[in-house]
Amino acid sequence: MKIGNFTISYISHVSFLFRSPQGTIILTDPLFADGFTWNGHFEAYLSPPDISIEEITQCDAIFITHIHGDHCDHEAIKNINERTQARIFAADEILESLQKFGIPSKSLVRIDDGVEVKIGDVDLLPLCGYDNSFDAKGRPNKFSAIIKTDETRLFYSGDCHAVPPGLKGEAVDAIFLWPHPNDKNLLAFSNNVEFSRFVLMHGDRFEPGKFFCNMDYSEQKNRLEKLLSDVEIMIPERVEKLFDPQTKE
Repeated sequence: MKIGNFTISYISHVSFLFRSPQGTIILTDPLFADGFTWNGHFEAYLSPPDISIEEITQCDAIFITHIHGDHCDHEAIKNINERTQARIFAADEILESLQKFGIPSKSLVRIDDGVEVKIGDVDLLPLCGYDNSFDAKGRPNKFSAIIKTDETRLFYSGDCHAVPPGLKGEAVDAIFLWPHPNDKNLLAFSNNVEFSRFVLMHGDRFEPGKFFCNMDYSEQKNRLEKLLSDVEIMIPERVEKLFDPQTKE
């Protein structure tokens, strides 16, 4: 998938691999585990990635939005970090958890709301202040980000329920967002942010599926086309093989 100057590989659920014109690679919220614990029960992952984690042989940065198990797979993050030396950009709560899991502190980078980070030819602008989400120490622990290079700006949401304050009034080429069941939440993005493409995510199959998942993207696409009539609704196609990092395709 190409959006502006980015080549994007959709891996699964909320995991995308963004490659810039100069070859900088940023991976979001990888999930390769068989499932995760949620509210005291195990959610079995029924539709895992079509690629193996070993196929991720090149990665400059891993951006983790929050600590929920379908976004923060500790084993996958460690595996990719050991093979690629990718730095991990995340909130304090996540970094502390990853360090306890054995990931070296030199690979861990703390992010702050509205403080841009340079990664090769890519600028990562973390945004928080939405969903009223804080850790036990009162620190913001749920982030999204604008990922930009040259003339292209993309908004990767994680699983925002509300518009981040720092995103209001901004223009981006595309938003990567889950189709919240409440139309008002989606219209809030349309009313506060300028965008022409909406990339669906966060709909993979889990069992028992007691959180927002198991979505029929075709149904959601039809729903959103009626709700956001001037926006292109995109269902990302999963990759069965990652792009060659040495080429532009």
